[in-house]
Amino acid sequence: MYARVIQVPLKPDAIDQATQYFRESVGPALKELNGFKNSRFLTDPATNKCLMVTLWESEQARKDAESNGFLQDVLSQMKGYFAGPPTIDYYEVGVQVI
Repeated sequence: MYARVIQVPLKPDAIDQATQYFRESVGPALKELNGFKNSRFLTDPATNKCLMVTLWESEQARKDAESNGFLQDVLSQMKGYFAGPPTIDYYEVGVQVI
């Protein structure tokens, strides 16, 4: 399994709106993508930091969600909530406890 972790600072007053947008728009759209496993949208109100974590069954599935424009569209739609540019990191999942 493979993970993409996007870290981005949110505007102080945008945490609730960004969370709602991710829940209502991004989450359902992710479920339609081949190879998508699950996601988490994490926020820290004390620092306004946000982590968007998605898990994929294969590295190719993760790459496909980027090359088809999905990721770029999400970041474009959410940029009004961002206080700075996002950073994107990739990981191989070594252990998952469910």
